[in-house]
Amino acid sequence: MFSRFNVLWLRRFAFPENVRYYAGVHQKNPQLKPATATVETIKAKLASSSTPTAEEWKSIRLNILNERRFNITNVDSVVLGLCPNLRMGKSYIAFLHQQGLQTNLAIVGKLLRLYRLKEGKLTEEDESDIWRMYSELREQNAILDANTCEHAINALTLTKHWKHCLELLEMIKISGTPDSSSYNCIATKAFQSGDESTGWIMMQEMCENKRLPNDDSFLAWLDYSRKREDQPFSVNLERMLQFTNDRSVFLSKRIGKQLLELPSEFGIRVQETRITDGGKCSSCKGSLSSIVVSEDMFQSLRDKFLTAVLINKEIFNRTTPEELNRFQAFLAKTLPYDVVIDGLNVAFSSGNQKSPIVYAQQVAAVVRHYVRQKKRLLVIGRKHMDKWRSREMKYIRENSFLFLTDDLSQDDPFLLYAALESGPKTDFFSRDLMRKHSFMLGNELSGVFKRWQQEHQYSLLSIMPDGRVLIKAPFKYELYAHKSCDNRWHVPLVELGYRIPKVEKQNDWLCLSIE
Repeated sequence: MFSRFNVLWLRRFAFPENVRYYAGVHQKNPQLKPATATVETIKAKLASSSTPTAEEWKSIRLNILNERRFNITNVDSVVLGLCPNLRMGKSYIAFLHQQGLQTNLAIVGKLLRLYRLKEGKLTEEDESDIWRMYSELREQNAILDANTCEHAINALTLTKHWKHCLELLEMIKISGTPDSSSYNCIATKAFQSGDESTGWIMMQEMCENKRLPNDDSFLAWLDYSRKREDQPFSVNLERMLQFTNDRSVFLSKRIGKQLLELPSEFGIRVQETRITDGGKCSSCKGSLSSIVVSEDMFQSLRDKFLTAVLINKEIFNRTTPEELNRFQAFLAKTLPYDVVIDGLNVAFSSGNQKSPIVYAQQVAAVVRHYVRQKKRLLVIGRKHMDKWRSREMKYIRENSFLFLTDDLSQDDPFLLYAALESGPKTDFFSRDLMRKHSFMLGNELSGVFKRWQQEHQYSLLSIMPDGRVLIKAPFKYELYAHKSCDNRWHVPLVELGYRIPKVEKQNDWLCLSIE
């Protein structure tokens, strides 16, 4: 088989380092999906317990071929992708053989993935089939495409041959970044096999690559930890909880249920709880840890922001050199501020089909709210706001500093840059989640940015008929699982661990104490 060394050689020399794609980007063509009506009809047919006859498979295949986007090269892969389980997939493969039709790489890959959807436990024969198909693929192909690698990983991690997946992972990296499923399948199998080193390497690497660990990986770690006699369960539990804090990962309610059901002999007491907006736990009456961005961290964030976000590799892709110089000169004259307001974000908070007068009223209401508190304000907007001739715009100009960017520029980076330049006590006002800016700062500063954002971002909830403004204040406490000085953990739970929730205080928490 193709060696790991050869794969690494290809990654280094055969492909330019700056060519990075998501794994399978060339294969996962969103246009190659059948029409919704066709999909629903086929799914309904395949959802029944009875296996389709040869005539029924022929009809299903023809339904897809009747759509212009499909041909005899890709139709069978599409049909397999619609099969709900391994039994249906094998039935379709048998039909193809009956018809004298050849299977290609994509078809074998899809079939391999279906082993994860087998009804019931995998047999020794199933494991042998997986290994046979994989071996044949490798004999025929020195390097597999990313899609096929991902399918093979999903199947091989069900067998004793799972360590071959590490080579496949390197193969995917030739052209992209492995998907969450690949990382999680390997991590889960590693923990199940007692290889905790490989398991945690996968967990760390997937987070570094912006992939999310799923429930299966965490549950496998908990199961492995239960069986260890050489180390207290609590030590491994805390390792997992600390990982979620370090990597800003939420655990799901499914994991929470497992923790609530821990046996008492583990010396861990777990209770469901709620956290107040003031950071108080309703169970232990203790307080969550406050978020802290140190002076050094803040300075690093401020120093890096200009080149990482406003200028970036694509020179001045969010502004122009002239505009940036104009803005920096403006800041030098007007700093510092208490609050920096995203004018358009506030203006459009009630919809983008209103009149300029309504937009100006929205912004003026927020400005008025802070003026009453004697705050020093900067409003960031765009030049077309200059056409909003009204007494509200006059009020905004007279009671705040106003900077209007070019209409083609992005205003979020200006907002954040101004708030950072103004100092560690300055807040900003916007509904935007700012995810792309966090991403552009890189792994090290992304976490610092999120903490600073969490502490300083305010947003508009609504404006009352009498002009009063309802504002969402930031939750200035730890959002992720963390430990207090009394050996107690507070653990937030989300509905589904594999989806990225909004970074905000969760409704459901666990209060967990270790004796």
